[in-house]
Amino acid sequence: MPTTQIPIHSDQSVRLSSHFGILVREDVAFANRKGVEKKGLRKRAEQALDKLQEPLRKILEPEEAVLCVARAQRLPGMFEQFFLGWYVAYLAPAVLVLTNRRLLHLSVKRNGSWNRGVRCARWGDMESAKLKAFLSPKLHIKYRDGKKEVYWRLRSDDGKRIRLLLDVLLPAAFDETSPTLSMTSLCPECRAVLTPGVYDCPGCGLKFKDEKTLLRRSLLIPGGGFFYTGHAFLGTLHFAVDLILLLQVVLWGGAAIGLWAIHEGRGQALAAREAALATAAILAVLLALHKGAITRITRNLVRGFIPA
Repeated sequence: MPTTQIPIHSDQSVRLSSHFGILVREDVAFANRKGVEKKGLRKRAEQALDKLQEPLRKILEPEEAVLCVARAQRLPGMFEQFFLGWYVAYLAPAVLVLTNRRLLHLSVKRNGSWNRGVRCARWGDMESAKLKAFLSPKLHIKYRDGKKEVYWRLRSDDGKRIRLLLDVLLPAAFDETSPTLSMTSLCPECRAVLTPGVYDCPGCGLKFKDEKTLLRRSLLIPGGGFFYTGHAFLGTLHFAVDLILLLQVVLWGGAAIGLWAIHEGRGQALAAREAALATAAILAVLLALHKGAITRITRNLVRGFIPA
């Protein structure tokens, strides 16, 4: 098991100190990949620790020290990237906290404050973890249970420091695994391990937003899936899209069954109604696809455990 004293830089002595009640390796957390302390890195790390002191004091184990704090984001799938476009870069911001024992994933708001989401994986749970830096650094992780994930939107200097830490920590923790052999979600209140698909904490009973409620809201409320997961901007945008499609289905459907007249020439009434029916059917399919897409994206968010 890597200890708080594990050597990272051969020419730097270990400097442990407490910041906001959190044990921090200053020689690593406030320094660049060469071990040289930088004022900018220290300021950025201290600001992040200040905003995340509440969860970190709960989550960190005895003799567990923070080695690096970095803003990042899980790379969404191709479907989410295609459907959401540029907004996918703002969907689920996070802070990665690398310690001598684990990789912590803390969900945060846009301002960096904690959003009550916690995930973690021990270094031994990783079959491989590599930094790839084409255009911008990305952290590619493969867990021992076969699952994979990618973190992107890392700063260049954070990527270099993370690469250095991975080279040291992964070999040192090779035999230290958790029962899940993967990234695990924790209860933000009591740190109990959460079971996928079960939206009640087994330790303290804290309730999380669930997939059944998500499905009902997605189907019945325009943009309801995004409102349920706390994404008001996306909810408002897709509320308008759903509402426009729904109104068009009603208008063309009503015209197809003769509830209101269609402007057509003499002898063309039947053809006009058939065209209206076809238009209503196409729009209904588009509405169903749109709702299905929202449900799929927001279901992945709910599976990350959002406290109710």
